[in-house]
Amino acid sequence: MDFRAERRNILRRYETVFIAVADLPDEDINGLIERSAAIIDGLKGLVVKVDKWGKKRLAYEIKKQTRGYYILIDYAGNSAIVNELERNFKIDDKVLKYMTIIKSEHADIQALEKEIAAKMEKVEEPQSPEPSKTPETASEKE
Repeated sequence: MDFRAERRNILRRYETVFIAVADLPDEDINGLIERSAAIIDGLKGLVVKVDKWGKKRLAYEIKKQTRGYYILIDYAGNSAIVNELERNFKIDDKVLKYMTIIKSEHADIQALEKEIAAKMEKVEEPQSPEPSKTPETASEKE
């Protein structure tokens, strides 16, 4: 196998944090997330986690905004995914800032799928309420 062809098949683990305009309705925030996930899936990547950090005060004013909605996307893929995500963020007026970092040079697909499955089981498993402690009455004490 050619070295360049082998290099293209290697997936890296990335984290992208982007800041959206804080005044956006939840539908628009979810739309940004869904579009980003569709780009990752469309380019044969794997979304591991999406974490909404919520509205926070910005360290400095960006595009006349003092607050922003922070979102983290953890995924595995290649550099083409990062380029396409950042190209979309750059032209979208709803996105104030974005930054992508490489978490790991080599992402193991099986390990990532197990991690996703474990998170899904954790979310789906119902939380059993702790047994309620009722105060003892005088008749129970005797």
